Order: sequence, then structure tokens, then C-alpha cells
Amino acid sequence: MKITILYATYSNSTYAATEVLCKALQKLNHEVAVSLVMTANVTILVESDLTIFASPSWDYDGKEGQPHEDFFHFFSSISQDAVAPFSYAIMALGDTNYTYFCGAADELESLATAKAGKQIIEPLKLDQYYLNEMTCGAAINTWAQQLTEATT
Repeated sequence: MKITILYATYSNSTYAATEVLCKALQKLNHEVAVSLVMTANVTILVESDLTIFASPSWDYDGKEGQPHEDFFHFFSSISQDAVAPFSYAIMALGDTNYTYFCGAADELESLATAKAGKQIIEPLKLDQYYLNEMTCGAAINTWAQQLTEATT
């Protein structure tokens, strides 16, 4: 399956988690491309069999638990009839010490669904990635396997 991971990061933790996910999916025989969402063209949504949105949860526009601001710009650039329905999944990074743990997942789901996206699996929510790399890495590998099973 052709999978594109669109990510954005502030502290590089989302990039690191994305690299782990990319390798896990490649081991499962998927063709995987990784791209910053700020440089992505909306056509990637229909050129891929699956798009994975990977984002930290952050404060944006006065609200807590939001995805990286580049995702808002990406989705606002999509006109309602610009893309055919597409399949997606979400990997969100966050911190359980904050009010909205991985709130980016909920917001990305709303943004993607509003643009004809169909979520194929529950979001992966990672807690304090850099402090828990081993645990998060294991969760990523398990989720990659679940993604594969959900799409076959």
C-alpha cells in the first residue's frame, strides 16, 4: 500500500516518531513517503492509499490542545470539491499533564472529515515522546500492525 505521512513539528519529537512509524510500515511492506505538511500539495491525499497526519498538540489561536498551525493552513487550502474522498489515520503527540491530552487528534479528525476524509483506525496518542521513547516506539510498532490489518 502507498502511504504518505504528513507531519509538522515544533521540537522535532513528531519527526522522530514519524521516522519510527515510517520504518515500521516499511517492514510491513508498505511504500512510505514522509513530507512536512507545509510543503505538501493537496493532491497527495488522493495519490496515496492512506495519509497519516502526525502532529504535536500545542496552543494555537488562543486554544490549548491544537495541532501544529501548518495543518490549519493545509486544510484551509483545500476547497470542498478539490479532492475525492481519502483515507486517513492520525498520530498525535502530547502530554497527559496538560488539560487536552493529544487534543490535536480530535481537531485533525474534524478538519479531515470536513474535507471528505474517512478515518480508518483510532488515532495513536503518544505521551511525552522524548521521555518515553521505548514505550512510544512499541506503541508505534503495534499501531503500524493494526493499520495494516485495518487496510487489508
